[in-house]
Amino acid sequence: MRYSIITDQVDEDLERALAKIQSEGLREVELHNVFGKTIEQCDDEEVERIRTLLKQYGMRVSSIASTIFFLCPLYEGDQVSLFNPSFYTIEGDADAHLEYARRACRIAKALGAPVVRAFPFRAPDNRKGPYGTDADFERIVAQMRRLAAIAEEERVVIAIENCPYSHLPKGEMTLKLWKAVQSDWIRLLWDPANSFRAEIKQVPGQYQSWTLEEEAKRLLPMIAHIHIKDYSIDVSQAKPFVHEVLGQGDIDFPAVLRVLKEGGYTGALSLEPEVDAEGAIECIRQLKAMAEL
Repeated sequence: MRYSIITDQVDEDLERALAKIQSEGLREVELHNVFGKTIEQCDDEEVERIRTLLKQYGMRVSSIASTIFFLCPLYEGDQVSLFNPSFYTIEGDADAHLEYARRACRIAKALGAPVVRAFPFRAPDNRKGPYGTDADFERIVAQMRRLAAIAEEERVVIAIENCPYSHLPKGEMTLKLWKAVQSDWIRLLWDPANSFRAEIKQVPGQYQSWTLEEEAKRLLPMIAHIHIKDYSIDVSQAKPFVHEVLGQGDIDFPAVLRVLKEGGYTGALSLEPEVDAEGAIECIRQLKAMAEL
């Protein structure tokens, strides 16, 4: 397995982030927030600047963490909003997002990235769950097939993340989506912590039985990329899921990593810690220690 981290988790300044990540012995990074925008909004000059910095610090790109279909309404009338203003994202309807998807694929090729991230549509603020119903799936599959056509034309794999703010927060749900789309160019971006924290009231009961270890086994053949972060649960808080430094939360990552290792996963484990910069550096150290057990 390879180790990676999203650069803006370490520092919003790309060059400073690369220097810090290099000093921790990593040789791969994931790109999302760069130059005050999301990566798929970068122009050719900015992409060339990124390429120069990567070469300077001896880094490869594990994934283009684009925001395709994140802040995108699934139904007419859906109102979608950001959970965090520092999470840069594109906006607009599905057609606008698909245009950015093509741009993200071309940036991936320019930077040598093997995969581009996309999302299964933001859950709306003005419509109650549960989300991921049969009707939701039908609409999402239709748009993902359009996305798959772009991925095939550009010859770039696009991986769908099980995001807790989306219609499909569980790995079992994105696996169902993958089976329905039926494209060699669509794969999965699995985030076990996102499955862990998926709001039970927002998830149909049929998707609530798998453990994280079972998700890892079932999804493994379709996984193109993995995100790693940790949570603890504090029911006294208004938001009970609390971001923690890796290994200090309630997720049994050693068990999950054993399943991945036994299953022959050779892709990237990419940190998205959502803690402060010092904590993100500690997460790098903890991930390397865990994965080498």
